Amino acid sequence: MDVGFMGLGAMGRPMARNLSKTGHRVLAWNRSPIEPPDGVTPVDSPRAVGEQTEVAFVMVSAADAVEQVLFGEDGWTGGAKPGAVIIQSSTIGPTAAERLGSRVEAAGFGFLDAPVSGSVKPAENAQLTVLGGGDQAIFDRYETLLEAIAARTVVFGPIGSGSAVKLAVNGLLVSVLGATAESLSWLIDRQPGLDVKAFASVIERISPIAAARSETIAGSAAAGGFALRQAAKDMELVGEEFGAGGVMEVVRGLTRAGLELDFGDLDVACLGAVVRSRTKA
Repeated sequence: MDVGFMGLGAMGRPMARNLSKTGHRVLAWNRSPIEPPDGVTPVDSPRAVGEQTEVAFVMVSAADAVEQVLFGEDGWTGGAKPGAVIIQSSTIGPTAAERLGSRVEAAGFGFLDAPVSGSVKPAENAQLTVLGGGDQAIFDRYETLLEAIAARTVVFGPIGSGSAVKLAVNGLLVSVLGATAESLSWLIDRQPGLDVKAFASVIERISPIAAARSETIAGSAAAGGFALRQAAKDMELVGEEFGAGGVMEVVRGLTRAGLELDFGDLDVACLGAVVRSRTKA
């Protein structure tokens, strides 16, 4: 099948490559010029993607970027054929997903709300989870495409449902890592020689993700993975969509503090360093 892919960033790049590896002809566009992954053919605009494919993924940074890709000058809708389908996989929140989905459908096209759960490594290994919202029949039609990028697809309801679940999942994930950072900060402050590996083994059943990142949280996070910049953006969306207050509001403050420390490009495990900076202040 000829498949479009718009957005070859940290997540989009391995997703497009995996579509190509499973035998699909992938025509891709990226806002800035980059070398495409193996097996992926670059085109010069989202409009060109629409002209040459019946279905296309969009995986960009935010709702305004999705809108520009779909409806801007040389946008996808300007070239797409009647009945073509957009699989919207960016993290944009349910309100934007509903608005953009309605606009796409009004223009005579199909729209799947299909953000993904998982970071760069699961994307590389086609082990993402697609969190779906939209017409089940369209999900079924493009099942082989979703299987090429993900281990499973769960459809939760109409357009917006997948994006709502995505925010809830990411809010929970970042909150768990924030709480892990705080717990480790307490322990290390009390017991500087703490065996962090032993601590990780204790909490593994409680939270495998927290256990896997414990050593990095206690030490130094590297660039890449689930970048703090993206985590902070998601926590802002959580506040906008679900309301401020409670645990996630505190965690949103942690991500903001991390950006102020210029940690935006580091993995979200850098919340450990954020907590330690606050303790020392």
